[in-house]
Amino acid sequence: MEKMKGILIANRGEVQAPFSIRANQRIAVRIIKTAKKLGIKTISIYTPADAASLHVSQADEAVLLPDNNSYTDGETIIKIAKEKNADAIIPGYGFLSENADFARAVGEAGLAWVGPSPESIEAFGIKHVARELAEKAGVPIVPGTKGLVTSEEDALEESQKLGYPVMLKATAGGGGMGLVVCEKAEDVKEGFRMVQSRGKTLFKSGDLFIEKFYPASHHIEVQVFGNGQGDAIHFGERECSVQRRNQKVIEEAPSPFVEKHPSLREKLCKAAVSLASSQNYASAGTIECLVDDESADFFFLEMNTRLQVEHGITELCYDVDLVELMLKQADAQLAGKGGISAEDLKALQPSGPLGHAIEARVYAENPVRDYAPSPGLLQKVEWSTLEHSRIDTWVFTGTTISPNYDPLIAKVMNHAKTRDACIKGMDLLLSRSQICGPPTNLEFLNAIIQDETFKSGNTITSFLKTFEYAPCAIDVISSGAYTLVEDLPGRPNVGKGIPHSGAMDPVALSIANMLVGNERGKEGLEITLCGPELRFLSPAVVAVTGAPIEAKLDDDSIPMWTRKHIKAGQKLKLGKTTGGGCRSYLAIHGGFPTVADYFGSKSTSALVAIGGYQGRALAPGDLLSITSNIPDTLGGHPALPENLRPQYTEHWEIMAMPGPHQDGYLAEEDVEMLYGGEDWKVSHNASRSAIRLIPPRPPKWARKDGGEGGSHPSNLIEYGYPLGTLNWTGDDPCVFPADCPNFGGFVSSTTTIIADLWKLGQMKAGHTMKYKRVSLDEALALRSDLNSYLDAVQAGVSKGDFSKVKPLQQTHEPKGDFGNAILWERAPKGNRPQVRYRQGADDHLLIEYGNENFDINHRCRVTALEKAVHSKDAPSWLKENLTNTVGCCTSLMVHYNGAKMDRPKLIEHLQTLEEQLGDLSKIKVPCRRFRLPLSFESKEQTEATKRYMETQRPQAPYLPDNLEFVAKNNAFTGEQLKHNMLSGTLMAVVVGFFCGNTVSLPVDPRKRMSTPKTNPSRVFTPEGTFGWGGSCASIYPVDSPGGYQLIGRTIPCFDYLGYKSGFSIDRPWLYQDFDLLDFYRVSEDELNEQLNLFRAGLYEHKWTDEEFDMAEHNRFLGEVDDEVKDIRAKQRKVQEEMIAAEEESLAKWREDMQKDKIDEGTVDALLADPAISSIDSPMDANVWKIQVEEDQEVNAKDIVAILEAMKLEINVNAPDDLGKAKVERLLVKPGETIKAGGRIALLRSTK
Repeated sequence: MEKMKGILIANRGEVQAPFSIRANQRIAVRIIKTAKKLGIKTISIYTPADAASLHVSQADEAVLLPDNNSYTDGETIIKIAKEKNADAIIPGYGFLSENADFARAVGEAGLAWVGPSPESIEAFGIKHVARELAEKAGVPIVPGTKGLVTSEEDALEESQKLGYPVMLKATAGGGGMGLVVCEKAEDVKEGFRMVQSRGKTLFKSGDLFIEKFYPASHHIEVQVFGNGQGDAIHFGERECSVQRRNQKVIEEAPSPFVEKHPSLREKLCKAAVSLASSQNYASAGTIECLVDDESADFFFLEMNTRLQVEHGITELCYDVDLVELMLKQADAQLAGKGGISAEDLKALQPSGPLGHAIEARVYAENPVRDYAPSPGLLQKVEWSTLEHSRIDTWVFTGTTISPNYDPLIAKVMNHAKTRDACIKGMDLLLSRSQICGPPTNLEFLNAIIQDETFKSGNTITSFLKTFEYAPCAIDVISSGAYTLVEDLPGRPNVGKGIPHSGAMDPVALSIANMLVGNERGKEGLEITLCGPELRFLSPAVVAVTGAPIEAKLDDDSIPMWTRKHIKAGQKLKLGKTTGGGCRSYLAIHGGFPTVADYFGSKSTSALVAIGGYQGRALAPGDLLSITSNIPDTLGGHPALPENLRPQYTEHWEIMAMPGPHQDGYLAEEDVEMLYGGEDWKVSHNASRSAIRLIPPRPPKWARKDGGEGGSHPSNLIEYGYPLGTLNWTGDDPCVFPADCPNFGGFVSSTTTIIADLWKLGQMKAGHTMKYKRVSLDEALALRSDLNSYLDAVQAGVSKGDFSKVKPLQQTHEPKGDFGNAILWERAPKGNRPQVRYRQGADDHLLIEYGNENFDINHRCRVTALEKAVHSKDAPSWLKENLTNTVGCCTSLMVHYNGAKMDRPKLIEHLQTLEEQLGDLSKIKVPCRRFRLPLSFESKEQTEATKRYMETQRPQAPYLPDNLEFVAKNNAFTGEQLKHNMLSGTLMAVVVGFFCGNTVSLPVDPRKRMSTPKTNPSRVFTPEGTFGWGGSCASIYPVDSPGGYQLIGRTIPCFDYLGYKSGFSIDRPWLYQDFDLLDFYRVSEDELNEQLNLFRAGLYEHKWTDEEFDMAEHNRFLGEVDDEVKDIRAKQRKVQEEMIAAEEESLAKWREDMQKDKIDEGTVDALLADPAISSIDSPMDANVWKIQVEEDQEVNAKDIVAILEAMKLEINVNAPDDLGKAKVERLLVKPGETIKAGGRIALLRSTK
């Protein structure tokens, strides 16, 4: 290049990938590829919504625009180009590419415009003027009006002259918008108003004209290129007749219609070149023509003065790089040569196409909902490739399709020697590619490619109006209260904050899958309390099991626990649960093939937006693909007899084993309460992550505090949680089911055995339950009985004979020899700490070091033991049945398959490993030292605290300044605390909880602190928050709820789908135990710059590999021991004062909150009335506004309340099927926090 050294790309991304690709983008990266080939520096611009786009990472430099609308802010774009010393601006297509004023402003700023002149853009941008130019150049035009039509009456008169049908066109329109076809006079007036309105809205001009409409026609266009000096060439034609709503869907080159009419190409291309030459056209352009299907006559439609979306198939067929030509033309203009020389340009004129190329445009849209755009998260993107294929796309696994921009996500192209071979290749590309997430038209495109009309090359512009597309899918009409995709066993072996997940009731889902011919663990729908309405677009085999629920197929009731065959077009409506139980399950033969696997499971953990259908509950408009392959063996309607079905009661007996923490934590009367005859009640705060229970009375506790774990006796140093454990968060107990955190710092006193986990999934608000203690032998026997029951049901389904199936035994009388929570312990010996083994039902074993004190020596031992457990030399029985381990500062939780692994054998093996570890006080541990930015100022954190005070708790000792509170609570000043954070080193002692949350501890004990967490927890904490809670720091990996006190902000440490630098799909978390974290101070602006890099995938975490010297550390501990004791004494004194202040403040706040609060007994009594129904919260949130009053009439879909969560406002509406009703009671007030499923209001039907 002679003059052009740098260009700014005024557009979004697109990458060209001829062969294999991982992640690609739209036009900007397509331009970057060519620019780099020519040695030109590239500057990209991007909006916050496009931060992760590849045009950001692949450009030499990227600049963040102010907001998501800034791609059309010409003034700002030119300013950036000048600041970055660009020589030219290239617009690509869309946005500013055909904006003459912008092109002129670029030139006036002393920059080259890579495209046609502003005069050409203006001339051809006004359609009625372009018609006149074409006519002067001798190009046939569609019969139509001379100039503009200014009134409805004129439109009627002109339409009568032309003869119907006619097309009304906005003269400033483009992209298929601003067009209306009128078949008769009655259509014209409405069409006139519609086009005029669209024109004003979309193009700032209501001017329009009229053309004769040819229903049986082809849309064929010619690619031209001019040098701005009267010379032009062509690169053949493209056929773009496959359109929906006048927008192109599939294009091909050459045109199959033109191939059947040999003289037509010469006429079309000659006319196109004539028009371009007559206007001294410069750069790439496209002459679009309408070609009559019967006569093959062609007429000028319009000229696009830019690079077309479909330019890639021309490049494939003519072996040309159109972007390169555009850059060379602009470079010649910049050098004062006017453009590429006539001689050089003419030398590029091809004689004809080389082979055949087809392009299919992949959109994020729902073909069964009139192609409605479908924004959302792409959880899996896999493109198939062939030797001569090309994928131009901006999406990759992890991309979020924004509602801000065009839903085009990819262009799939194939090139072959013949059209037939090209079609076969396209079939392979489209059928083998996979996009999991929101609906796309990928299967729709493949259906077109396979259609005989398309194969014959006889498609006209009306083709798609009669094209029948019947996807194998389910259209979600309404979603129900909380409907999730779940499978079995979920993700029990991942950890690191990736929840266990999976069906809450594995028994019900397993049997549903048996009935439809699936493997037991196949994904199905888990339906909580109220189900969805689903329209089946293709045949299916289904079964509904679990809690009794209203089920209708086209208004006819259908039985549960029965195989049911559904025909295409039928609607299945699942209403409310009608008896005991909380969750019902819908299994469908073949499951949901386009729901993405995440760590081997399709289960949804909606709390952390992981897995399932876009990480959330189903919503209206979702599209679930199902299989088309239903085997003949699935005939008949086998049904599980009623006496063999699990019984869903309102009172549950849960078999459990003591531990991990019972004796020494709970008082004796607490233990008696736990297993005595009194019922416990299930609170309305019962969800997949925690089932809150209401005990007969508050616990007494066997100790006064939690030591280094915290001030409350329920506090412990963090340890791995067993699944199904009863966890005490303060005095409030809750059971931890499928989506619970994998570690925490609260006492777990008893754990549900595996055989009874399904019961937890069926407990709902208002139910009662009681625990019964069983031994390990009993737990394993009950588990074996459950497995035998499921095996027998499976055999019964296969044979059609259930006579040998014994009913599931849901009650059991324990033998009383339940044993102790502590299975083995050893006193400290020399430098070897005390060790205890604690049970957590039949699948969990907790190894605990020391006496609940933070000590890096303990973390060292945990690390060594965990490595030994996972050693390649471990015995096969351990490798095969070890599920996972969770290492924390002082403990190791071992998750294993107790049905196949003998626990005494496991304990013996662990004891052997313990002896082999020996004295670790002087070893050196390999570790990584990270250097991280830390800002103590954060607008987002300030806003989070402000919102917390407005909507959750207005006053507390830790408000409004968390940092000052933490400092004061530890006898530091705020500046001392900051100094400690910046001058000391923290060690990562556990990674997990949710989404790779990293808990760390100061290596220097003099800099350790203790502080209570916020009460209640915030519903929003910004990603990257560096907080303090208990005795540890935590880095919040994502935007999430949280209770750690806000200290500052740094770089997040989790990437769900692993596309950012430093992460991978197999390791979306960053840190590991023994990582060392050093912080350096940055300003808020500096941190925001680095956060922008992180979101773009460009931030590079910096670390060095080194060793942590335990001997040196222990020597240091000895030196500072007295100093640490003095610091702790001062801290205890101020903390006692703070605790008292917090207790007083908390009591007052709770008292204020309880005023006018309706007790649960009154609520339950009201709900016993069949005329009363409740409005429940769909998620954990703050109550932002209440939109109704008591005794007010409410209709279907009325907004009852507005909640606030994660900076979003969520409307809670009255049910769609609600008749006349009035508000009986309001149960919450603005400012309260409510859990998912919590009751907002009670409505009384007034039918």
